[in-house]
Amino acid sequence: MKYEIKEAGATKKKVEIEVSAEDFNNYYSQTLKKISADAEIPGFRKGKVPENMVESRVTKEGVLSEAAEIAIRESWARFLAESKEEAISQPQVEIIKIAKDNPLIFTAEFEILPEIKLPKLDSAKVEKKEVEVTDQEIEDTIKWIQQSRAKYSEKISGAEDGDLVEFTFSCLDIENDPEKKDRIVLGKGHYIEGLEDTLRGMKREEMSEFETRHPQENKDKKIKISVKVDSVKKVEIPEVNDEWVKGLGFNTVEELKKDIKEGIKKDKEVAEIQRAREESIKKLIEKTEIEIPKTLIKREQDFMLNNIKERCLSELKINFEEYLKQVKKTEEEITKELEEIAKEKVKGFLVLHQIVKDEKIEVTEEEISQKIEEMLNQYPNKEEIKKTMDEAQVRLYIEDELKREKAFNLLGC
Repeated sequence: MKYEIKEAGATKKKVEIEVSAEDFNNYYSQTLKKISADAEIPGFRKGKVPENMVESRVTKEGVLSEAAEIAIRESWARFLAESKEEAISQPQVEIIKIAKDNPLIFTAEFEILPEIKLPKLDSAKVEKKEVEVTDQEIEDTIKWIQQSRAKYSEKISGAEDGDLVEFTFSCLDIENDPEKKDRIVLGKGHYIEGLEDTLRGMKREEMSEFETRHPQENKDKKIKISVKVDSVKKVEIPEVNDEWVKGLGFNTVEELKKDIKEGIKKDKEVAEIQRAREESIKKLIEKTEIEIPKTLIKREQDFMLNNIKERCLSELKINFEEYLKQVKKTEEEITKELEEIAKEKVKGFLVLHQIVKDEKIEVTEEEISQKIEEMLNQYPNKEEIKKTMDEAQVRLYIEDELKREKAFNLLGC
């Protein structure tokens, strides 16, 4: 096989590949054998039909076309392996010459990762800030834990501040508006103005109506809401003391506070590293001319759109079509809105990729194996996961992640 790069741009290349006459004849013979194995001709058992008889009964063009398809697929793979080209799209193939006993010649146009001229990495270094944990943050976390361990008991009397009220509501000004269920702790504030004032004093099964401002249109416009109380529950918040924290796995309140502080600090440190990395990459992007391959933009747009669709089902509990109705947009409009975000994400990827290339960043097999082991150790069914995971794909993913980490280390974050 011979090949020659005919055209090269910032994000595209075109290569001409020649498969020798001998090699192409071998592909032709392989194709005939495959057709012979499936052929059924009277007087011959299936799979025992002579190849010359098969050749006389099928179109030569059909055999050539199938042989070329196999030759192109295998030659393309060899070209990528030998040339080390970083193709990011499927090739657009055009056959230049095809005939038995002759070389097969074809061109393949494909998108590539562009070469980027980066500024000095020192110019993009960002100083990480020291993180602090306040007493208020610790207290807020304890209050959240108290609330999550609260006990609830049904009330017959009317709802008061501090009670958990479960209710059903709908808008009377919207025809056939479906009933929706919600729950609030009275006195904590709610997104529907007038709701809490209406619920105070109401008992289970009682119904009422109230007016509130329209959330989207003219704020002076009022809409009428119907609300029915499904249950009223008294909330008993546990007292924070050494006895209570033992149920959480701690000996004293101070021990719990220390653990909370360490957890908050760790989360803040992770967030600070992420902030520094994003700022550092942003600096490099601002100082660099980048021509982005359309394939990568489209791939990132599709990825983000699929995430939205999955979140509609998992978080909002509605299908994507219903979501589009609620936001009053089409799928095309949302895809268009994602374009600029996709471009920035792709730029960040390209900048990191170029750092890895420029700095010749490598990772060892030992580093990859160690990282995989650390990852597997997080799961109790480690051995079962090992049996089912695609090790080759996992190793490629881990290798890429480790290279990115080393690139960020060069940026000081």
